[in-house]
Amino acid sequence: MRHIRFAPKRRARMLLAAAVMALLLSPAGAPQAEAAAFDAHYTSASLQVQEQEAGNLLNSDRGRYNLPALTIDPALSRIARIKSQDMLDRGYFSHTSPTYGDVRAMLTHFGYSYTAASENIARHSTVEKAQAAFLSSPGHRRNVLSTAYTKVGVGVAVTAGGYVYVTQIFCR
Repeated sequence: MRHIRFAPKRRARMLLAAAVMALLLSPAGAPQAEAAAFDAHYTSASLQVQEQEAGNLLNSDRGRYNLPALTIDPALSRIARIKSQDMLDRGYFSHTSPTYGDVRAMLTHFGYSYTAASENIARHSTVEKAQAAFLSSPGHRRNVLSTAYTKVGVGVAVTAGGYVYVTQIFCR
């Protein structure tokens, strides 16, 4: 049997159509189960898995250089997720948000205390490729391998086409 791969946009449309049909044809009470199955691929549950994977990749890279793992801070991850979603929603790709300013202004806006902060951002097809891109860029690599930070927040937002915006916020 031959395996057919569909482009991300087409696959997303097909999955959406299948989920809608399943919801329409399901008996009363079943739509929640069908929605949960669909959500496993494209909503917050999936985003949390991708964020966890991105954090694991980051700490794995640090481990290869005999550096201690950074603590993944849920409050910092929430802010990183907001930054990724802001870039997606407002159609920009920059360390300076038109909504929140730079990473330090954003941390202050959300009441996060820190003594040092930096940020990595990427837009890629997967979190794995985003992490590889971070290591390929001298400035991003410097943040990933820095001993100046003790915590990291990782946030992911997914476009309709399946691309991911990944934000890593490093703090001490």
